[in-house]
Amino acid sequence: MTKFERIQAAIRGEAVDRVPYSLWYHFRLNPPAGETLANAELEFYAKYDPDLFKVMHDIPYEMPLGMAAIHSIDDWAKLPVLPPDKGNFGEQLAALRIIQRRKGDDAPIVDTVFNVFAYAQKISQQQLLNHLRQDADRVRIGLERIAQSLAGYARKLAEEGIGTYLAVAGASADLATPEEYERIFLPLDEMVLDAAQGAPVNVIHLHGENIYFDLMLPLTAKAHILSWSNRITAPSIPEARLKYTGCIMAGVDEVNIKSMTVEQVKQQVRETIEQTRGRGIIVAPGCAVPTDTPPELLLAIREAVLEAGGTEA
Repeated sequence: MTKFERIQAAIRGEAVDRVPYSLWYHFRLNPPAGETLANAELEFYAKYDPDLFKVMHDIPYEMPLGMAAIHSIDDWAKLPVLPPDKGNFGEQLAALRIIQRRKGDDAPIVDTVFNVFAYAQKISQQQLLNHLRQDADRVRIGLERIAQSLAGYARKLAEEGIGTYLAVAGASADLATPEEYERIFLPLDEMVLDAAQGAPVNVIHLHGENIYFDLMLPLTAKAHILSWSNRITAPSIPEARLKYTGCIMAGVDEVNIKSMTVEQVKQQVRETIEQTRGRGIIVAPGCAVPTDTPPELLLAIREAVLEAGGTEA
């Protein structure tokens, strides 16, 4: 099987010649996009050879000229709808096009798109929920414009044959209440994923601990793959399988991997394959691994899936 065929078979829950895998980390680059990012990503890809090529998107969300951050509730209405192919989005697209030209195989590419909650928290210096609880109507003006900007970018990615990896922050008991998330943020996540339709592969990643897994399940109808940190937050993979029958991307503890041995990493991979019988699974860390993770621990993920072999037809 080619990488594309292997990923598509996993999405359909079919037998594979071997279980596909992926992995990624933040490169901490300056500048964080364009050719600098493309070269770092391609070097990483050549070394670890994943089946799904997940590109990081560490370039900042672009703010209006002269406005570095949201400081007051009135500032939310000053946010514009950003064009999907100019400014910082344009720089990321330039990196993705270089990667597409030079990667040398048919592995699907997904670009990380942080959701509205994540960007809004960052540009408001973590004041999003405080502002929202004071004046929801005025804050939602800005949130809608962020969503429109992200949707435009996701649509542009799909036109380029690139998928969206929607990193969903906020759907956690540590942040918004379930009522807040369902009422305010879930429709915005849906808007972005609706725009991403037509891409070969789209991923939903539920970020953090104490996630609202059940609340987010309806969103999975708009993506091909569901990702979360199953080693640090419920549900476990067997528990998730009782509620979600689609393709899972999980299995390796990204939080503690640096303190693990090669054999411990391999054991987590084997356990993940056993729990799923090798179907409907892409073995991967639950989120980005630390940038300074020893290479032998990351290579152990690939070694373990190769050792495990294929699944029965």
